[in-house]
Amino acid sequence: MTDNKDVLVEFRNFGFKYNAQQEPTLFDIDLCVRRGEKILIAGPSGCGKSTLVHCINGLIPFSYRGEMTGSLKIAGKESRELDLFSISKTVGTVLQDTDAQFVGMTVAEDIAFALENACVIQDEMKKRVLRIAKTVNVQDHLHHAPGELSGGQKQRVSVAGVMVDDVDVLLFDEPLANLDPATGREAIELIDELQKETGAAVIIVEHRLEDVLWRHVDRVVLVSEGRIISDSDADTLLSLDLLSKAGIREPLYVQALKYAGVIMTPEKKPSDPAFSCLDERDREMVRHWFEASGEKDSSGEKHPLLEVKDLCFSYEKRNRRALDRISTVIYEGSMTAIVGTNGAGKSTFSKVICGFETGQSGEMYFDGIDLKDLSMKERAEHIGYVMQDPNHMISQTMIYDEVAFGLRNRAVSEDEIKSRVDDVLKV
Repeated sequence: MTDNKDVLVEFRNFGFKYNAQQEPTLFDIDLCVRRGEKILIAGPSGCGKSTLVHCINGLIPFSYRGEMTGSLKIAGKESRELDLFSISKTVGTVLQDTDAQFVGMTVAEDIAFALENACVIQDEMKKRVLRIAKTVNVQDHLHHAPGELSGGQKQRVSVAGVMVDDVDVLLFDEPLANLDPATGREAIELIDELQKETGAAVIIVEHRLEDVLWRHVDRVVLVSEGRIISDSDADTLLSLDLLSKAGIREPLYVQALKYAGVIMTPEKKPSDPAFSCLDERDREMVRHWFEASGEKDSSGEKHPLLEVKDLCFSYEKRNRRALDRISTVIYEGSMTAIVGTNGAGKSTFSKVICGFETGQSGEMYFDGIDLKDLSMKERAEHIGYVMQDPNHMISQTMIYDEVAFGLRNRAVSEDEIKSRVDDVLKV
């Protein structure tokens, strides 16, 4: 065992099994996080990333009960011997859902929460809150309610709330999940600046590898089926095929290089999306592949399925339109992406189509039928909606019953329900 004071988190032959499960979730974890390091933890859904995070920030074993084996030390002390409050003094966590992290009525109150619990005198508290707010650039929003802020601003407030306690480890649990690409890039830049300024260890758990790699990371830890299968620098990992084998999409620019026939090696610095280390032969291969790709033939008659004409919508008590004369056609069999920044109106557009909100003006037709003549229930016969947060949709105890729920509401026979549920669960 090392006694290096720079080691802040140390797993040794660590395992964990939830009380509610028969098999362990984590196996033989050996991982060391040192002061000043920036580490990306990646892996497919269900691989054990969240469990690993909960072990680091103390939610395991204090909130999620189970059996721990091996050793986990936080700042040199066994986590079993620490309480949740003590761990929070070393590890600060920024949750994926920032709204779930807010406790104050205003931004200033939320940032000050940890200081209030520590009984810091008010004058000192105000100085520290203002200093941290300036660090994350929310000093102009201290008297706003957190819910009034944009997604990127909310994340900055969450970061300030954990930084104000001078923690040694900043843990970000999927910080880009609810952010558009531009705001996500700003978030990665903020994390990078904070790491350099504070010297804290930074742990980022994220699927969007190319966005995280917008700024340098020291190591990428790849988790699969409860085990660490790789702990290396980004260039080494991207030169192998471990990501695709583990079920993680490689950065798009890396995929493009491979399609072009470029052999990836660590020396070519594949973590750099500018391709600055490619030689002329590789560049020629990319140019040839690009020119040879061409466009797919999109000729042929298309059947319009959803038609929207001059759709307008405004929320109450807001001075501007959320949707302003939206017109589009979505064709049968097509795959369409609706993109835009946070607050652009993407979710509002979806809600109006489904009938969750009612457009003030404009027309919408589904397969020639005027949608204004259909209730929300009738629209649901044709238009399915998957929310950003699946917890808002789940209403049944068991998975089978949840998937069968809509069919049972439509009085479909149990034999047909079983066949259709079995088929879709396999998909």
